Amino acid sequence: MTQKRAFTLIELLVVIAIIAILAAILFPVFAQAKTAAKSTQWGQSCRQTGMATYMYAGDNDDMLPFVNRGGTGAEFAAHGMPVCWGCGRPDYVWFELVQPYVKNYDISVCPGDPVTLNQRHVDYRDLPIGPNNENYWYGVAARSNMGYNYEFMSPWIYTTQNNDVFAGSSPISLSAAANSSSTLMQADSLWDRNTNGTPKGGGNWVVEPPCVYDIDGNLMEPMAALKAQRIWYYYGYPSNGGWQVGNTRSWLEFGGCWPWFTKRFRVSYMDGHIGTVALGRLSAGCDVRSRWAGRVTDHDLYIWDLQ
Repeated sequence: MTQKRAFTLIELLVVIAIIAILAAILFPVFAQAKTAAKSTQWGQSCRQTGMATYMYAGDNDDMLPFVNRGGTGAEFAAHGMPVCWGCGRPDYVWFELVQPYVKNYDISVCPGDPVTLNQRHVDYRDLPIGPNNENYWYGVAARSNMGYNYEFMSPWIYTTQNNDVFAGSSPISLSAAANSSSTLMQADSLWDRNTNGTPKGGGNWVVEPPCVYDIDGNLMEPMAALKAQRIWYYYGYPSNGGWQVGNTRSWLEFGGCWPWFTKRFRVSYMDGHIGTVALGRLSAGCDVRSRWAGRVTDHDLYIWDLQ
């Protein structure tokens, strides 16, 4: 009768050690593969969004979407809202306006952002709202992880209309850009940051450019024409807007842009194609300083403006 041989304690410990070593090697590989898959998925969503924006322009006399369609004081009051951008009806944000071309709000949510789509059904005070609320999808669109380069694509305006205040935006034509294939239209974004600097709240429908003044200190178009009419408005008005360089607790450290994957920013351009850029490329051609104190030093390198 053959006697079965059992594993010794040392042999078991060796097997366990081998398994532990393999796990230590493979788990990071699996995590990297999962991150890569999410990044690819997000890239596809950004491509759809960029093309939808381009198609919108094609159906609207070459005009890009309003970043905020806006409304009058009376219209906001009728909906119980203050006059503002990003608060709710009667306003529509740009991602809502391109919905006929994508028919999908899921693609507004970056899979690298822990805030899910359902968590973005909130009002401008961050309070949850239900499906019967007229701003149910407005909250999701306003927290899209693709932020619009609104200063150059569709600057905010604050003016009067029929003897009433009006808050909205003034979109440009696709033909306004000297080179649409190298002009940034949208970029990865975040809503806000916790006190430890981590993102919170989802994305943001707008992002701020690092520079809006040229080397001679002149405000660039299309903001210059609106300022001449005294109707230009922007985040932080009347103080200067822009990036808050070095402020690791502010959502504006990079103008609302945020690198959700591998420290690179996913961006879409005015001709509909997408790319990924490092922070250095996002700010290239601009002497970046907080609150638009910097100047554009090289328009060929600067991807935000229309020149």
